[in-house]
Amino acid sequence: MKNLKLLLFTVTLAGTLSLQSCFYNYHDDDDFPSTPQYSQYTPVIMSREQMVNSIKMSEPKSMKKAGKIYVKDSYIFITDENKGFHIYDNSNPNAPQLTGFLEVPGATDMAIKNNTIYINQAVDLVAVSLNNNQVTVQKRIANTFPQKISPDGFNHYAGENQIIVDWK
Repeated sequence: MKNLKLLLFTVTLAGTLSLQSCFYNYHDDDDFPSTPQYSQYTPVIMSREQMVNSIKMSEPKSMKKAGKIYVKDSYIFITDENKGFHIYDNSNPNAPQLTGFLEVPGATDMAIKNNTIYINQAVDLVAVSLNNNQVTVQKRIANTFPQKISPDGFNHYAGENQIIVDWK
C-alpha cells in the first residue's frame, strides 16, 4: 500500500510539473519574435527554353560561391553554385591552370562517368560531353528534381515553363 501511495504521488507530481510548460502568458507580444511569412530572397527565373539553351563553355571567371570539387583524370571541376563549373587543368599539380568555365545556370552538383558529365541543373538532370572546349548535351531528363527553395526555406511558385535557377 505504501508503494502504491508513493507511485501515485510520483505520477501526480510528474504530471503537474509537465503541465506547467503548457501555461504561458500569451498577452505579451514581445515574447514572440515575429517570423516572416515570406522569403527575404527574390527568385532568379528563366524560361525552360532559355535554360535548355544556356549550357556553354566560356572564358575563365572569378569564383563567386565555391561548392563541391570533382577530379577526373588531369582535370579539376569546382562547382560555382547555381552558376556552373570552373575547369582546371591539373597536368602539373604544383600549378593547376584555370582553363575555362562551363556555364550551367542552376547547377549545384555533378558526377562524371567515362566521358559523360551528369549535371543537376535546377529541376533537370543533364548529361553532357565536353570535347575540345565544345559542349554537347547528350540527354536531358526534365523535371527530375523539385523547384529550388529559397535559402531561408520558402517555396516560390514559378509559372508553367518557368524555372528557378538561383536566389538573390
